[in-house]
Amino acid sequence: MNIAIISPGPFSVPPVKGSSVEHDIDEVTKMIEPMHNVTIYTRQCATYPTSSVEENRRFIRVPYQGPKPYLRRIIHHIKKNKPDVILVENRPIYVLTLKRHFPKIPVFVNMHSHVYGSQPIISKENMKRAVRLATGFITNSEFLRQHFIRTCKIPANKIHAVHLGVDVTPYQVAKIAVKKMRQELGLKPDDRILFYAGRLMRGKGVHVLIKAFRQVSKQDPKAKLVIVGGTGYGSNRLNPYVRELKRLAKPLGEKVRFVNFVPSAKMPLYYQIGDVVATPSVWKEAFCRVNLEAMAAGKPVISTPRGGIREVVAHEKSGFIIPPKDWEKGLPAVWELLWSSPAVRNEMGKQALQRAKFFSWYATAQGYLNVFESVVPTQIEEKQQLLKTG
Repeated sequence: MNIAIISPGPFSVPPVKGSSVEHDIDEVTKMIEPMHNVTIYTRQCATYPTSSVEENRRFIRVPYQGPKPYLRRIIHHIKKNKPDVILVENRPIYVLTLKRHFPKIPVFVNMHSHVYGSQPIISKENMKRAVRLATGFITNSEFLRQHFIRTCKIPANKIHAVHLGVDVTPYQVAKIAVKKMRQELGLKPDDRILFYAGRLMRGKGVHVLIKAFRQVSKQDPKAKLVIVGGTGYGSNRLNPYVRELKRLAKPLGEKVRFVNFVPSAKMPLYYQIGDVVATPSVWKEAFCRVNLEAMAAGKPVISTPRGGIREVVAHEKSGFIIPPKDWEKGLPAVWELLWSSPAVRNEMGKQALQRAKFFSWYATAQGYLNVFESVVPTQIEEKQQLLKTG
């Protein structure tokens, strides 16, 4: 099967400064079997050549000067190299233009959150048109799938939940260098580290975490909170919300450490700094990748029941689920349990790692292929069989 994948455009694939959608594209396409040819359309950047080939993946990089000229250049290339299927990443609005040019090619949309399927990003009318024209939709959680079935009236048989994956290896290898990293951050060997990773935005609930950590610090003088992240991918801008976080943390002094944005390639080491990872989301997370990455590092997770988080974190097994409004009471209680009983903390870390192994990128890739192969024309299946037999 010849698969064309269209990235949203603002960031490159592989990502240079982070960007979760582009990270997903890179990781999942590495796991697509060699019998399939994948062309990834993404933006030009100084880090990569305009075109390159890695095994069965071909990267075509075009200038990004806004979505319309970006998509126009991609369409020009697709006309010369017609794929069997097109996957649009997180931009349902692209479907309207693509189907005008390629009415017979199946076009799928991979939705990573509700944002680009909602107003004001896309009008209700255009989303209805995209739902009608698209061959199908993929979401990264059953929660998000049900959201689009309910709000956009996507037929249940036209939208499929396929969980994201993680490669646990780099998170485990990172253990060998964690002592040095903790020293560089001025952390003592006996400090007990509560760790946060992610964007510094209100929906992620970092303010909830700091307020709850105040109570933790009162009962545990060894507790430290390390917050890694910026206002956006590669951005460390000091906006009003970050100023609010700094004000909340100021009375705690050295007990709270802010670390600026860290590229995704270095994050496995940073997760190992922590003993426990917190994801205090107050908005409805589609998936919450941080939980999965923390579990890949063998860390117990303390999270919330918002959105698709329960599909990843098993309460009282790989972590704890606490509603945001209960964190100021719940977090100190969980912290006390984890540190008063090392066996509980260690066992939960082991279960977290085993749970993470279930979410492989290979499984994600197979999920995508199963969706494509369920609807593509019969002749594509015949072509695939010819490739298998040589």
